[in-house]
Amino acid sequence: MTIRHRIGVLLAEPRTVSSLAHELRLTRPEVEDHVRHLIRSARATGRRVAVEPAKCRSCGYLFNEDKITKPGKCPDCRGTRLYEPLIRIDPAEDRDDA
Repeated sequence: MTIRHRIGVLLAEPRTVSSLAHELRLTRPEVEDHVRHLIRSARATGRRVAVEPAKCRSCGYLFNEDKITKPGKCPDCRGTRLYEPLIRIDPAEDRDDA
């Protein structure tokens, strides 16, 4: 099973890029590249992609859903206590081609 396929299987449940990187013993940038590819592929095939955006713990500011990694600072309050975005991709349906 390839790394990308393993990440896709894990994303059947909401996960952060950091948690995936930790679990798979990869770097966050490596995982981020795979996740971006999986999101594009899933959307192209009509699968549902859910991204719970990053959120500031201090003021509640919600970041854009396009950002899948933890931001550095909140643009409103300049706080650094942020929740990382959660990503979930509906699994591909198994097909019987027989």
